[in-house]
Amino acid sequence: MIELMIILALSGIILVISALLRLRKVGKFRSLGKTIEGKFDVKGLDLSGRTEYADCFSHDWYIRHMTGTQHGRMGEWFQRQMMERTIATFLWFGVLLGCSAMLIGLLVFSSLRLLQVGALVLFFAVLLVIGSGGVNVSEQLLAALLQAKPDEYRRDDYAYVRISVRTIMTWSLFCLAVGIVFLVSAPFDTLLFDVLGTGIMLFGDAVLWGPMLRLFLVWAPLGVIYISLVVPFIFIIVPLVIYSAYRRIRYGSA
Repeated sequence: MIELMIILALSGIILVISALLRLRKVGKFRSLGKTIEGKFDVKGLDLSGRTEYADCFSHDWYIRHMTGTQHGRMGEWFQRQMMERTIATFLWFGVLLGCSAMLIGLLVFSSLRLLQVGALVLFFAVLLVIGSGGVNVSEQLLAALLQAKPDEYRRDDYAYVRISVRTIMTWSLFCLAVGIVFLVSAPFDTLLFDVLGTGIMLFGDAVLWGPMLRLFLVWAPLGVIYISLVVPFIFIIVPLVIYSAYRRIRYGSA
C-alpha cells in the first residue's frame, strides 16, 4: 500500500517538525525561568508539582483561565452524575471504557480492510500536533508570563515555569519519538499496524472482553461487574500508581 507508506512518512515529518518547533520555544521559556531565578531565591521551592503556590502571577492567571473555561453539556452532566451517583457512574464509566477498548482493538485490527488505516494515522498525528490540555495550558501560561511586566513576577512563579517547561518538553519528546517511529516504519508498509493490532487483540482477549464474555455465559451481571472494575484498574489506577512511584523516586516522599 503505497498510500499508507506516504501517509506514515508525511505524518512522521509533521510530528517531527511540530516537536522541534515546540522545543524551539523552550529556549525562551527557560530564559524566563532564569530571569525569575535571578530576582529571587528559588532554592527552597518544590518543583514536583505537589505543592500549590498561590502568591504569584501564575496562580492568578490559572484561576482566571479555569473560571473562564466553559464546560460543555456532557462535561457538566458527567460532573453532576459523579457528585450525585458516584459509584453507579463509576461502574457505567468502566463499562463504556471497556467497550471502547474492545472497539478500538477491533478497529485497529481490521482497519486495513474496513477503514483505511491511513485516516487513523493522520487523525492520531493531528491529535498529537494539537497537544494535550496540559501542554496547551502550559504554553499559554508561559506566553502570558513573557508578556507580563518583570515587576509582576513573584518567587513562586518559578515553580510554575519549571513545571510548564517540563510538561512541554515531555510532550515534545513523545511526539518526536512517535514521528521517528512513523518515519522508520514507513518503508515496511503495514507491519507496524499488524503487530499493534494483534497485540491489542491478544491483550483484550486475555484480560478484557475474553474473561467478560466467559463470565457473561455464567451470569451476565458478573461480566458487567468484571469489565467495570478491571478497565478503570488497568487504565486509570495502574498508571497513577506507576506515575506516583516515579514521582517518589525522582522527587522523594512528600
